[in-house]
Amino acid sequence: MLKGITVGCGYFGNIQLEAWDRIGEVNISGVVDKDEERAEKVAEKYDCSPYLDYKDAVEVESPDFVDIATRPDSHLEIARFSASAGCDVLCQKPIAPNWKDSKKLVKACEDVRLMINENWRWQPWYQKIRELIDSGVIGEIHTVTILRHEDDALRDPPFPDQPYFLEMEPFLLIESVIHQIDVTRFLGGSIREVFCDTRRVSGVTEGEDSVTVHLKLEGGKRGMIYSTRASEPDVEDPLCDYARIEGMAGFIRLERDGTITVKSLFESDYEVDYEVPKRGYRGASCEMAQKSFVNSIISGDRFETPGENYLDQVMKTVFAGYESSKQRKAIRLEKWE
Repeated sequence: MLKGITVGCGYFGNIQLEAWDRIGEVNISGVVDKDEERAEKVAEKYDCSPYLDYKDAVEVESPDFVDIATRPDSHLEIARFSASAGCDVLCQKPIAPNWKDSKKLVKACEDVRLMINENWRWQPWYQKIRELIDSGVIGEIHTVTILRHEDDALRDPPFPDQPYFLEMEPFLLIESVIHQIDVTRFLGGSIREVFCDTRRVSGVTEGEDSVTVHLKLEGGKRGMIYSTRASEPDVEDPLCDYARIEGMAGFIRLERDGTITVKSLFESDYEVDYEVPKRGYRGASCEMAQKSFVNSIISGDRFETPGENYLDQVMKTVFAGYESSKQRKAIRLEKWE
């Protein structure tokens, strides 16, 4: 059984711990948080040891891996220390709040194994859509479109679950749209070029709360993403994004309630029957991402979202995207640094 520690017992740290609790090959022996009361409460819930300092936890527990679930500006120092102690690292996205530190973190982990904890592609609807694409049911795909509307910037108070979003600058592209960027490449292939437009619509956030992204993918395919935190969604409590994947022989549509429809060219559409787990976060996507991390450590197989690849594709797209928005022009990833 692998031993791990989780650093960060906040909103998403608790989601990850809930997922770890269902993975039998793992024992989370310690949790870390600067808030002593919170660390103790979470440790009691998951029957492990509480710590205020991640260095103490690593030294005492001697874990096989460290699960980093803190805010991005702390990722580098935690990953660097963990790697120096010989621990593999599972790091929440984004890798770091800037390109320089993102590169430093990946470099610091070159002698251990690093996976970025990107759960969005593990949502069951996207896994099923990938399966459908691979089956050839809509032929060769040429366009991936993803839309997401959320209204939490308009609520009172704004962002009740994660109020620190108000002060993040930059915000939406690096914190949230990063998910859809990874899903677009998961469904459509490697990213070659980005054009991005960012806006502040609600007036309450320091950073952008609405983003439009156009991506050129391998083989001439295209990706389009629109995401906002300042517009009411068209369904109450939406489960997922809206997505449409277009191919030469039809299209696949994902509705916000998780319904997947396939329409072959000039034929009637039909709904796809698939299982959406009711447990955990968004169809048990965190559990599936973390389980893939564990399975790859045990087997030695390549991670689904290894650090260096995530850096070169997703983080580079994010930071080149901000530069694109500033310069008002498309940027090829191979020419950006």
